[in-house]
Amino acid sequence: MFVSQGIVLHVAYSRAMPRDEFANAESTRAELAALANTLDQCRQRLGDLAVTRAMAVHNPDEPHAGDNLLTTIYEAERGVNTALRLVQRAARSR
Repeated sequence: MFVSQGIVLHVAYSRAMPRDEFANAESTRAELAALANTLDQCRQRLGDLAVTRAMAVHNPDEPHAGDNLLTTIYEAERGVNTALRLVQRAARSR
């Protein structure tokens, strides 16, 4: 059993799966693929938002001035990227 953010996933590790479990595994992989696609779209949107924000707040007089919102957007993008890799790994597992 795997628990992530309140979601409980039961993972079967048997090589010889009965027909019911095989169908469930295929359904699970399809759902994981859909989640990976959605996470990838979210990651791309966050990246685009970060670029837009960076251009909007850029001040050539203060090139090292920080922007808390931009930093938080970058952190969110990294978090979604991590989630994407984990979902892709789960989809590849047997």
